Amino acid sequence: MAAASKSSQTAKNVVLALLALWSVVSLIIIVVWATSPDLKSSARCRVELQEVTEKLEGAKVVYGKNKVALEELLEETREQRDVLRADLLVMGGRLNTTNATLEECRLENVVLNWNISALQEKVELLRQTETNLTAQIVLQEGKGTLTL
Repeated sequence: MAAASKSSQTAKNVVLALLALWSVVSLIIIVVWATSPDLKSSARCRVELQEVTEKLEGAKVVYGKNKVALEELLEETREQRDVLRADLLVMGGRLNTTNATLEECRLENVVLNWNISALQEKVELLRQTETNLTAQIVLQEGKGTLTL
């Protein structure tokens, strides 16, 4: 019986050691579990991953549509810019033509003003000549003889 008692004592000690070890491990697990942040279940993680993936796909679609719309707008803007540049070239040509015409008119006005001045001088000379001739006629009539 002594052998049986010794082996039962050993078994009892092993069981007590295992229970003590299990208690310590359980206590550590409880403390870690109580102090750790919420751990999500894998099913919840999969659901959230699916939601985020769907949002990402939606964002990719929106991004693609926005990109296409912006590229179209950019192309339209470039076409409008080209049209406006062509209009500017046409207007520049017209402006140059108008400036040349204005310069010709200015020069013509200068010539016409010279002609007007010359004609006014000629008119003044003719008036003086008329006055002189009138005076001569009066003098000659006063003398009674007309000589030309």
